[in-house]
Amino acid sequence: MYGKYFCNALSYIRSEVLNMSVFIQKINPMTGSNDWILQNEDYDYHQEVARAAFADMLHDKERNEKYEQALISAIKNMHSKGRKANVLDIGTGTGLLSMMAARNGADLVVACEAFNPMSECAKKIISRNGFQDQIKIIPKRSTKLTVGEEGDLKQKCNILVTEVFDSELIGEGALSTFSHAHKHLLEEDSIVVPDSATIYAQVVECPLAQNWNKVKNIFNNDGELLVSIPKSIKTCPGTAAVHDIQLSQLPTHSFNTIISPIPVLRFDWSGKTPFVFDRFTINTVKSEHDGTAQAVFMWWELQMDTEGKITLSCAPRWAHPDTKNDKNAEIPWRDHWMQAVYYLPNEVRVKKGQEVHLISCHDEYSLWFNLTENLRLSEGHYMNPVCTCGVHSCFSRTRVGQVNDPRRNKKYASLFETHINSDSTVLILTEGFYFGLSSAKLAKKVFVTETNQISRRIVEEFIRHNNIKNVEVISNLDVLNEVDLSKVNVVISEPYFMSSILPWDNLLLLYLLKSIRKFILPDAQIFPKKAVLKGVAVHFTDLYKIRSPLGTCEGFPMEDFDRLIGASSNISDDKVEAQPLWEYPGTALSEEMVIAEIDLVNTPESLLELKGTFYLQTEMGCNGIALWVDWDMDGSPKHAVTTGPIAPVVIGQKISWDMYTRQGVYLFPNKVMKNINYEFKYDFHEGNITFNCL
Repeated sequence: MYGKYFCNALSYIRSEVLNMSVFIQKINPMTGSNDWILQNEDYDYHQEVARAAFADMLHDKERNEKYEQALISAIKNMHSKGRKANVLDIGTGTGLLSMMAARNGADLVVACEAFNPMSECAKKIISRNGFQDQIKIIPKRSTKLTVGEEGDLKQKCNILVTEVFDSELIGEGALSTFSHAHKHLLEEDSIVVPDSATIYAQVVECPLAQNWNKVKNIFNNDGELLVSIPKSIKTCPGTAAVHDIQLSQLPTHSFNTIISPIPVLRFDWSGKTPFVFDRFTINTVKSEHDGTAQAVFMWWELQMDTEGKITLSCAPRWAHPDTKNDKNAEIPWRDHWMQAVYYLPNEVRVKKGQEVHLISCHDEYSLWFNLTENLRLSEGHYMNPVCTCGVHSCFSRTRVGQVNDPRRNKKYASLFETHINSDSTVLILTEGFYFGLSSAKLAKKVFVTETNQISRRIVEEFIRHNNIKNVEVISNLDVLNEVDLSKVNVVISEPYFMSSILPWDNLLLLYLLKSIRKFILPDAQIFPKKAVLKGVAVHFTDLYKIRSPLGTCEGFPMEDFDRLIGASSNISDDKVEAQPLWEYPGTALSEEMVIAEIDLVNTPESLLELKGTFYLQTEMGCNGIALWVDWDMDGSPKHAVTTGPIAPVVIGQKISWDMYTRQGVYLFPNKVMKNINYEFKYDFHEGNITFNCL
C-alpha cells in the first residue's frame, strides 16, 4: 500500500529524506477549504507508524505477565513430553512475546510481523537484547508463511502465541488467523496462547447510553413539545457498529441491570473444535428488575493456559474478578481493549422475573445482540441491524449525544425565547442542529443551512413530519446570492460541523459568518458572540500512557521502539489530540485558565499570538494539559455552552467533563513538576491554530 515507505523503518527515519518535503492536499476543518500543506515526503509512512499504538498494549503489565506465565506453562508442557518447544509468534510487534518465549527455554522461535516498520524495529530490539540467534523475524502476514525445506518455517510449530484481539475480540481477524494457523502452520496437538476466550454480556436499561443512540423529541423548558421525531428515525434499528468506551467510568447509578453479566459466546483457539465464522446463541434467563432493556454491555476474558489457571479479564470495575472480594481493588487500565456498548434494535419493556431470550450473534469480524420475549425466532432477530434513518450513518455517537444533551438544549431553548420573536427572520448556520427547528414556532421565517446530503434529508424529514411551513433549507452556501436573506436579523449557530475534530475546529463558524455578512442585515444579531478557549493542567491517572515512552518492558530495553514512535509522531502528529476526557480520570493541578477570547461578531484579521503560564499548585506532577472551548452566546452565563468541565474546577480534585464532546489534550511524555509556559497562535488568514508548551 505504501510502497517504498515500508522499507527499513529506523534507518529510513534517520535518513536525509527527513529533510525533504512535499505538498499534500488537506481539508482545513476551520476554513472548510482544501489547502496545500508542506509536509515531510514520508508523511503517510510516519503517520502509520505513529498510529500503530503498540505502546498502549506494552504498558499493560497484567497482559504482559499473563502472556509470559502461559508461555512458561506451554514450554514446560512440551519439554515434559520430551519434545522441543517450537514457538510461532504471529503479529510480534516489538518482539516482546518472542523474547519471553526465548528467555524461558523455547528451542525455536519464529515471529512474523506484516507491518514492516515494526518488523525492522523488532529485529533491532531482539538484537539489543541478545536473542538474534534464537528468534527469526519474517516480515509477512501469517497467512503468507510457507512451511518446508525452502519455506519460511522448516517445520510446523507446536506452540502458537499471538495477540490479535481488539475491543470486539474478533475485529482484527482473530478467527481467520487462528483457523489458518491450525490448518497450515501448527502440529495437530499444539498448544495455543491464549487457549480460549469468552464473551460476557450484561443487558441494561441506561438512558445515558441511549442518548448516544436514539434522537429524542425536543421540548422547551416548560415541557411543551416543540419538535417530534419522525417515525422513520424513531423505529430505526440503529447499527451494530461497536461503541467502545471505558465502562468503568460510567456512573453505576446511570443504569439498571436487566440481566446480570453472563457468558454468551466462547471461542476455542486451541483448534480442538471447529472454527465457526457465523453463528448465534440464545440464553434464556429471567429479568432481575422491572425496566426497559436498551443496551448490552460487552467485554471478554481470555483463558491463557490449557488448564484454566491463568485468566485475563477485560471486565469493568463492577464485574471484574479482582473486585469480587475487594471493591476498592485496582483493576488494570487498558485503552487497547476497552469494553463496548451494543444497542438493541428495539427497546423491550420487561417485568422482574419475566423470561426473556438474549440472542448473541457474530460473523467473522463483528458482534451484535437482540432481546426477545418470544422464542419463536424470525429472521430479523438474528440479522445484523442496519441504519435506515441516516442518523447513525451520518453522525458519530458523540454527536447524537450532543443532540440529546438536556443541559445544552435547555440553554438553547432559553436563548431562543430571549432573542427570537414574531418579527425575527432567523438563519441557523450549523450542521445537524435539529433543535434549531424549534425556532420556527417563535420566528416569522427560518433558514437552515444543511450542506451534507444525508443530514439535509433528515432535516427535511423533521420538517415534513412536524408540518413546519416557515422553514427553508439551504443546501449549498456557494449560492447564497440566489436565496433572499436580506431580512435575516438573527443568526444562530450551535456551533457544530462534521469536519471538526479538535474543540477549536468549530471556529469554521467564524469564516462562514464572514462569508454571509453581505447577504444579511448589517445590524443582525449573531449568536454565539465569542469563543473562549480554556485550559487546565492535569494529572491523568492513566491517559498519559498512550504517549509515554516504554524505556524497558518486562526487563527488555525498548529504546529502538521509543525512538521509532517518537520520530514518526513528531513528524505526523499534532501536539493536541481529541479525547473524551470523561472516560479518563484526571486531577486538576492548576486553576482553569482563559487562553484566548475570539470575537465572532467583529471578525479578526491579524495573527493572534498569546503566551501564558499554568501555575501548578500540587506536587502530583503534570502529564497533560486539557483544552476546550466555551461558547459565549449573548454575554449571559446562563446561555453559555461549554465543551469542557460541567462543574467548577477545584485544584486537587477530579474534573467532571461534558460527556457529549471530545476535549483537546496536550500530553507530556514524562511528568512535569514545574510551572508550564505555553504559546498559542491563531493565524486567522490561514485558519491555523497551534498550541505548544515551552
